Amino acid sequence: MSERAVSARCRWREGTALAVFLLLGMATASAQLAPRLTAQLALDELAAAQAALAKSPPVQGSPLASVRQQLAGIADALRQSAGSNTTQPVELVGDALRARIVRAHAAAARVQAYLAVSDGCGATDAAAMQAALAAGVERLAAAGSAGKQVPAIDSVQSMANVPLFALHPGLLHASEKPLAFALVGSDLADPQCADPHVTATDAAGKPLSSQPVLTGASPARLELRWPGAAALPAGAVVLHVATQRKVFLLGCSALPEADAVVQVAPAVRFDVDYVLEAVCPAQGGIVALGQGRLPTLDGYGATVSQPVDTAACAEPQAYRLSATVTQGDGSPLTAGPFTQSAQATITAGLPGGLSMSWSPSAQTLFVRSGAATCKGAP
Repeated sequence: MSERAVSARCRWREGTALAVFLLLGMATASAQLAPRLTAQLALDELAAAQAALAKSPPVQGSPLASVRQQLAGIADALRQSAGSNTTQPVELVGDALRARIVRAHAAAARVQAYLAVSDGCGATDAAAMQAALAAGVERLAAAGSAGKQVPAIDSVQSMANVPLFALHPGLLHASEKPLAFALVGSDLADPQCADPHVTATDAAGKPLSSQPVLTGASPARLELRWPGAAALPAGAVVLHVATQRKVFLLGCSALPEADAVVQVAPAVRFDVDYVLEAVCPAQGGIVALGQGRLPTLDGYGATVSQPVDTAACAEPQAYRLSATVTQGDGSPLTAGPFTQSAQATITAGLPGGLSMSWSPSAQTLFVRSGAATCKGAP
């Protein structure tokens, strides 16, 4: 090979190596590593969670008011405990401060998870989700100091990684499938030790008649299925995780318990009150045809009907329909009036995902509840 060819080949190799080096450098620069957990980062997360909750002030009596108070208390305690160590990584601080940092981070994470799935929820689902969030944050605030490693649950999730705060046993029964879900957090399992033990109790600590079954475990995620979840009574369900960590020369030792709360929501129920009127020129204007409460809609995808006698107006020009929807123990929401010519069917959407129609030919009023729309309460 000539000297010129050797020189050209060396230059090509050097250029290729330089290009590879630059590409690797660009990839490294573009990758964003998550910041290390510190007291200051946890305080910033708590402040962000409080600000997000404040954007939609809770109604009177809402559990969200207590959540904001609990977040403020967690922040105050963390700030006092941290002192001048607010920027120290969680791995380098004392045990008591480490526990406060990890649990403060978990409290903020649960609030953000709730906010991510709270849109589109009716009164029953919203109340159940808020109760679960408030109970979970309260338990984090009340937890005591701990050892060098503190397990924490940041979120309860469906297997599709959607935050889960409430359950509908009726829907689980209809699906004929066991509930599958995950607990996501930190230090939830150690591969060198036995699997963690997950126990479900009521709010008072009494074990439930059926228990979840662990199907997979990693430090950041526990996967479970619950064959008996469809029979759970309404109320709080506390999920307790007892796990261990490997200690050099000492074997596996127990860690402080981590827990999270979900709420078994009461059955979804819709009550609809209606007013049907006719525009009747021959009788001087508006004629009342019927009003009252339709049969209760139990659950999603249900339909009820009510015949209405229209003999009070023999020659209507149009029909006018109004409705008021009450979901569970929530506040009534009014829709309408909706007006349509006497020959046409009135079809209208109602609060809570309901639809209502009036058929002049059948002289019957129909109301149907739609599919569940609340992501956090499937």
